[in-house]
Amino acid sequence: MKTRILLAFAAILLGGVALAAACPESLDWDAAPSIGRGMKYIHLTLDEPRLMENYLVRIDLRTPGLHVTSTGRASNWGDTMTDYTNEVYVIDTLRVRTRDFMEEHRAHGTNMVLALNTSPWGPWRPPFTHKHGRFASLVVSDGKVVSHARKRNGMLVIFTNNVAMITNQLPNSLIPSVAIAHPGHGAGIIMKGGKPTFPPRPESKKPSLAPRTAFGLSADGRWLYGVVVDGRQPGYSMGADMDDLVRIMKAAGAADAINMDGGGSSTFAWWNDVTKSVFIPNRHNAWYRNYRPVAMNLGFYLTND
Repeated sequence: MKTRILLAFAAILLGGVALAAACPESLDWDAAPSIGRGMKYIHLTLDEPRLMENYLVRIDLRTPGLHVTSTGRASNWGDTMTDYTNEVYVIDTLRVRTRDFMEEHRAHGTNMVLALNTSPWGPWRPPFTHKHGRFASLVVSDGKVVSHARKRNGMLVIFTNNVAMITNQLPNSLIPSVAIAHPGHGAGIIMKGGKPTFPPRPESKKPSLAPRTAFGLSADGRWLYGVVVDGRQPGYSMGADMDDLVRIMKAAGAADAINMDGGGSSTFAWWNDVTKSVFIPNRHNAWYRNYRPVAMNLGFYLTND
């Protein structure tokens, strides 16, 4: 596989390139620039098996003063949606762009430095402009249950002490100690113990190529990895399937991995302390600005603890 790993502070500022290397089996995090205390960033460009632009972060969950937060209950949580009448949908959260999620938290004094979209939601029907979202699986945000749905899809769980796991099971007895629990999308958990959770499939049976968001966790639980893959842009980035995500997550250092909401939802954002603004390296189309409001964002912020 031909690769170029782009590591640069120029990339942080302008998306530029300062260094190229080829090491698809193991990414060099030691050489990667920091985007915040305990967080490092790699822009990975793949030419094979197709064009893919990938944006990765590694988060040290043992970093002092590191905290997680996510989209909370809407102010009218539990009410019935009025802009979707095909069936009864109860409101869980207000849809917000990842950029706006970060800016709102920072405006209230939270030093949020990183945010990515996570769980899928409904309704997803024309005209796709519904203000709120509802989840089909259990969702916990900031220690509060956002969705009581009984389905326990594979989920990323981070406890209040920053211990994390990617699991299919979350007993009710553990929920009071959970900071966030975000269910995955589609295939859900795609890697466990360094091995794919699905059997080899012919090309005709693979999921379509698309923009993707995924998270991974190292075997010792110290490192959390996030990746956003651009897609559906011929000549620039075609997108990824589950095999691609497993390969990327293994290269990053993950033992377990989970697929999250993708497509136009996939957004990777961090706070650029030089420009004092939110920077989004991935692009949804050639015009860059088509960022979708999503029902669930995950944010990481730092304090001086």
